[in-house]
Amino acid sequence: MYMAVSAFLAGVLASIIAKMPDMDNAIAKLIAYIQDIEETSEAQETNRIGYAQGKEITKEELVNIIFVLAGQVKSFAVNTNNPVLKNEVSYPISKLFAMADTRLLITAGRIIAKATQNIAELADYGVTAPLLNDIQLIVNNYTIKISQPRNATSLQVEETNQLEILFSKTDKLLKEKMDTLVIIVKNSDPDFYNVYKSNRKIIGPGYQKIPLRCKVKDQEGIPIPKVTAIIDGINKKFITTANGGFYVKSIPNGTHTITFTRAGFETQSTTFPITKGTRTNLNIVMKRL
Repeated sequence: MYMAVSAFLAGVLASIIAKMPDMDNAIAKLIAYIQDIEETSEAQETNRIGYAQGKEITKEELVNIIFVLAGQVKSFAVNTNNPVLKNEVSYPISKLFAMADTRLLITAGRIIAKATQNIAELADYGVTAPLLNDIQLIVNNYTIKISQPRNATSLQVEETNQLEILFSKTDKLLKEKMDTLVIIVKNSDPDFYNVYKSNRKIIGPGYQKIPLRCKVKDQEGIPIPKVTAIIDGINKKFITTANGGFYVKSIPNGTHTITFTRAGFETQSTTFPITKGTRTNLNIVMKRL
C-alpha cells in the first residue's frame, strides 16, 4: 500500500500538491521511509555467511589497508601544518595489529571519516571517493566475518525491530498527516481525493517486493538528482530523487534497455533482466561532460 500511494503522488500535478501545506515534505519522507524499509528488508534476507566468504579479509590485510590510508591523510596534515589532524590519524602499524577487533573497526571508521572530511584536498595523495568506498566495503566485510555466527541471531532481531519501527513511522505519517492534508482539496480536486483514498484502501502488506530499483551517482559517488530514465517499450519516464534513486513498480519479465539522461552528463544506456519474484538493482555511474 505504501508503494501504491507513493506511485500515485509522484504523478500528481504540483499545483494540487501546493494546495496542501507541507505535503511535498511529507511525500519526500514517505519515499525515504519506503527506501529504508526496502534496504532493511534486503539486509534481513541477505545470507551473511555467504557474503563474508565472498571476500575473505584477514586482520593483516585490513590493518595494512587502514595503515596506508592513515599515512595518506597524515602526509596531507603534515604538508598543511595541521597538527590536530596529524595526531588523529597517527597509528603505528604495530599498535593497529595489537588492537582487539572491535577497537580496530572503530579506529578504521575514524580514519575513514577523517579522509572523507578532507576528500577534496586528498586527491594528490591518492585518496578518492571510490577508494574510500572500497575501503569501507572491506571494513564492512571484516565486521561481518568476525561477528559470525555470534551476532547472526541478534542482527536478525535488530533488523526485525527496525522494520517494525519503520512501518510504525510510515503509518503515522500517512494517518496523522497525509490523510488529513488531502481533506483540504476534497471539494476543489475531488478526483485526486478519491484516487488517493482508493490507494490508501488497497489490501496488502505495507512492504512489497518491486522488480527494479535504480541508483544513479557521479564518478565521485555523489547521488545525481533529476536524471531522466526511459525504459524501451514502456511509455513512462522516471526521475531520480534527491538521493539519486527511483523504483519501478511494474515491468514485464525479460531483458530491457534503460537510458539515463541529464544536462551536464553523458547519456548512458544499459540492459538488465527482470525475473518474476526477484528484484534487479541497477547502480549507475554517469560521467560529467
